[in-house]
Amino acid sequence: MTMTRRRFAATLGAFAATSHAASVMAQDRTLRVLVGFAAGGAADTVARIVGEGLREVGLNAIVENKAGAGGRLATEALLAAPADGATLLVTPMGNLTLYPHVFKALRYDPLKQFEGVGTACSMSFGLAVGADSPAKTLQDFLRVAKADPASAAYGTPGAGTAMHFIGQLLGRSAKVPLTHVAYRGGSAAVADAIGGTLPAVITTLPNLLPMQQAGKLRILAISNEAPLAALPGVPTFKSLGFPDLVVTETFAFFARSGTPSAVLARLNQGITQAVKSDKVAGMLLKQEYQPYTSTPEALDRQLRAEYARWGAITKTVGYTPED
Repeated sequence: MTMTRRRFAATLGAFAATSHAASVMAQDRTLRVLVGFAAGGAADTVARIVGEGLREVGLNAIVENKAGAGGRLATEALLAAPADGATLLVTPMGNLTLYPHVFKALRYDPLKQFEGVGTACSMSFGLAVGADSPAKTLQDFLRVAKADPASAAYGTPGAGTAMHFIGQLLGRSAKVPLTHVAYRGGSAAVADAIGGTLPAVITTLPNLLPMQQAGKLRILAISNEAPLAALPGVPTFKSLGFPDLVVTETFAFFARSGTPSAVLARLNQGITQAVKSDKVAGMLLKQEYQPYTSTPEALDRQLRAEYARWGAITKTVGYTPED
């Protein structure tokens, strides 16, 4: 095979860059793990648990919180970093698969500017009412909501979230005009549901389960594919006749597009080892997250499938993207 001088030089350059990056990852260099949310939140919790596991397998992960704009500041910070694998973003997948359909002026293209590295865990969502609510089942809630508009409100951590659309799809499928109430975070919505000023709340199970166990909330249905052992007797939306409401959120690690494949492979190996360790898996399960791992290729397929699904859902419910 004949190779031009320019092509030969380019090949040597690419080889050197890949070898250098792989060598950097092999040496215990600091790995920046960006989180777009405040300390103590779901993404931060997952990042710190997995980060501890990464340090034990030779990757010196340091979690860096860049909270703001619903996680978009950290996403943009990743794109400003070199594509050498030394900076990763850990984020709910919805930031890359749902956000493009709910914000007009998004500054990144999730299908072109990111490389999937690996997954840490997933979680599902639930609809809950206060412990004093007369609704004992989802059917009770829908029946009362249909008869009384004042009882048809549900709160979520914000407009344009997966939880917002779960409620919209539920109302559409049940033919009940549910009213969405957007809060600035899930904690306030949970508090109002407990206090009885909000008829229902839809948020993450890690936020709801402790409240149910304390007798303050009653979870009526969950968005998981199958029932969960931690919630005996709580049905899935699917089992109640709403198959479109199987919705889970994945926490995944991403690098910048252009990161050498050898580096991605090393990082994926480290994340997989960390998540599968008894210590990390146990800590995630204790926080009600379901540990699971993925290859970069499978993560890319998941990203594209969820991107397409959320695009269809936002069109179905007639959501108008925000500026």
